[in-house]
Amino acid sequence: MKLPRRWIMSSTAVLFCTACTVLQSPSEHARSLADTAGFRPFEVADARVRAFAKPAPGRATDRVTVYVESDGAPWRFTDEPPQDPTPIRPLVMHMAIADPSLAVVYLGRPCQYLGVLELANCDPALWMRGRFSHEAVTVMNEAVDQAKQMYGASAVDLVGYSGGGAMAALIAERRNDVKCLVTIAAPLDTSAWTDALRVSRLDLSLNPAEAAEKLRSVHQTHFMGGRDKIVPALTSKRFLERVTGATVINRESYDHRCCWNEEWKNLRRLSCLAQ
Repeated sequence: MKLPRRWIMSSTAVLFCTACTVLQSPSEHARSLADTAGFRPFEVADARVRAFAKPAPGRATDRVTVYVESDGAPWRFTDEPPQDPTPIRPLVMHMAIADPSLAVVYLGRPCQYLGVLELANCDPALWMRGRFSHEAVTVMNEAVDQAKQMYGASAVDLVGYSGGGAMAALIAERRNDVKCLVTIAAPLDTSAWTDALRVSRLDLSLNPAEAAEKLRSVHQTHFMGGRDKIVPALTSKRFLERVTGATVINRESYDHRCCWNEEWKNLRRLSCLAQ
């Protein structure tokens, strides 16, 4: 049977577009996702950090919500680091896009979303042993300063998933303008976390648990998954004991990935972001 020319052309177009989607790199996929949602590239002073932001509403806003990406691409067998830390699936970007706030910024971590040559010049320690180093935290904190300035905001909300939660806590410890800190499935005591996974400690990094007492006055919500084997909830015990008054929400049926992104709109309403 001879197929109509229009059907053949339509089918070919679908196959072509599908192939294009498959061939997209993680960086291209993230840029496409951000663009579709109306987020635009936000130039950060340090070229090792990539950022996307909602267009400024044309007037100053009280608060800007900054989402911090996770450690990114997974390690193989827990001891073989990725050659490129760009997240394969930008879960945190999806969460930022779902946030209804007027001022929202998504921050990649140092060395994520870089081109080949840029990545070659980015110190691998920034996604390995020094992923929470003084240098890494300083770079991210300066990016938060720029986000705040762009919107004319007077306060900051910080949200971080997985390693991004640890980074968000370390950023918050350096600031006096954080109104809300939210972490999701985050290793808030990195020493306890690496010990639990039986991997080398992050000896070039800072540990959020050591800075926790300075965060006591900050409104904060920490989400944990009862089935999370990547970041077992118990590993954050020392941090949580030092931030008396923090809200801890344990989702017994959640693991490290499920179902934070899918349920974020509802989970967000339970956090200090909704206050």
